[in-house]
Amino acid sequence: MKHQKILLLSGGSQVAQFILQALAGRRENLSVLATNSIADDPGLWQFDSVHLVPQTLKDPVGYETKLAELFEREVIDLAIPCRDDDIVGLARFVEKFPQYASRAICGPSSLAIMMSDKLESYRFANSVGLPFAESFDPNGHESAGDFAARVGYPLIAKPRDGFSSKGVMFVDNQNQLERALSRPNYVLEEYLGDPRAYADMKRSMLDDGIPLYLSMHGIKHSIELMFDGNSRPASDVFATYNRPAFRARFVTPNREAATIALGERCYRVFSAHGWRGPLNVQCQLDRNGVVKIHEFNGRYGALAAERWMLGFDEVALGLKLFAGIELPPTRWETDPANHVSAQLSSRGAHPRDVAQLAQSGAWAHP
Repeated sequence: MKHQKILLLSGGSQVAQFILQALAGRRENLSVLATNSIADDPGLWQFDSVHLVPQTLKDPVGYETKLAELFEREVIDLAIPCRDDDIVGLARFVEKFPQYASRAICGPSSLAIMMSDKLESYRFANSVGLPFAESFDPNGHESAGDFAARVGYPLIAKPRDGFSSKGVMFVDNQNQLERALSRPNYVLEEYLGDPRAYADMKRSMLDDGIPLYLSMHGIKHSIELMFDGNSRPASDVFATYNRPAFRARFVTPNREAATIALGERCYRVFSAHGWRGPLNVQCQLDRNGVVKIHEFNGRYGALAAERWMLGFDEVALGLKLFAGIELPPTRWETDPANHVSAQLSSRGAHPRDVAQLAQSGAWAHP
């Protein structure tokens, strides 16, 4: 039987690793390839082959040239983006080379670019009537001081193109507000959470000291949608509660009516705008208990493996919709878990494999 080939862009990313986990035991008639811009990455060696590519946005021409070569030489059945940069890069690639569009999971580059920018996401959500975390728009009619007075401290300062909470800070006074505004490429958002929890944390640090490990993530409401090749909804809304903890996260199904209704609204909006493939919508409750969006991701999320165990096999669904690949079902389909945890795992990169990939630009499983 012919091995169908899927290509995970940025195979060393966490998302790619969780996709591999969801494929475990179901790769008999499937070849799983990966691209990566770094050879010495411990996450690359579970793939059937790995191919070095230029960085997606720093060298777009070189990246597109390499991707076209891979599509032709390897006869790729489906390319799947695993990082935000990959979504933009792949969307631009298929618009430039439309002959590959049917073999790529992505929608229009305009939407991909919007989702990679927190301020543009806010502007988009406002334009289509989706509830998004209140954000300070420097092009608007409101000053930063008036925004802070209206929304209330604490605020969140974050990179517009950030991910995984890197560079995210609390802002709770005028001095911090001015410093946040001086940082290039930052956006100010309302804090989606209970301000009392922040006040308690700050008081505890003043009284007892700064803890070695600190997290104020709270419980996230994650919505996962799937659009077919014609931008139509291809599954019910699937939502989860996601509670990060020290070196782990805990995930359970979320069946709240307000969250499901928000997912259905997102289905209508993004279907009308031509999105294809998975769409992850990150939400939290604001201080009034209203579910608000704070991020869109036009790809599989890091919870792909957890959702699979909870009964939503989104990876298999995407392969079937876009490449006609039928994966065998697993026991999670008929007997899903009630709660799932993800914790650290150990991986290593053998120096001989790294050297081969770095020198030749490609590595294949022995």
